Amino acid sequence: MQKLSKSFYLGSIAGGLGAYVLLIVVGVALSSSRSTEEAGIFFFVLGALAGLYAIIAWWVLVYKMWAAIQDGHARTTPGKAVGFMFIPVYNIYWIFQTIHGFAKDYNSYLQRHSVNAPPLPEGLFLAIPVLALVSIVPVLGVLASLANVILFIIVAGKVCDAVNALPAQPGMGPVR
Repeated sequence: MQKLSKSFYLGSIAGGLGAYVLLIVVGVALSSSRSTEEAGIFFFVLGALAGLYAIIAWWVLVYKMWAAIQDGHARTTPGKAVGFMFIPVYNIYWIFQTIHGFAKDYNSYLQRHSVNAPPLPEGLFLAIPVLALVSIVPVLGVLASLANVILFIIVAGKVCDAVNALPAQPGMGPVR
């Protein structure tokens, strides 16, 4: 099984989200003046691209984390874990299955296969979908979203460590 690059995923997610915030702030500042409005739009577009990059890196990581525990007992496949998140309304339920469910299924995987690796903190993985729901509440949502950005970075690191702690299983394909 190929190891996940923690530096790549943390750098992509944290760097992409950091660039997103910075570029959007610069875009807002520049858009407030008629003379720099076009520059502001340019920074908005750059910010959107940085955010998109971070989101794609996150979804690739989600796919790979689910691929690492496919032994016939996982609650979902890697494709469903990612794909069902794009179904409107259903994704409110599915984010709990994809994020929190992974921690539960990973911990079960460790027990089933007698893997000597630290279990994932299920509460931390539950916090992401809960904060995602809270983020729709006016005012409180901004704080929940900021907290969730930090949690995404922490969880990405934990996922890389967890997947990298798994031994290669005979008959199972590489994580890549």
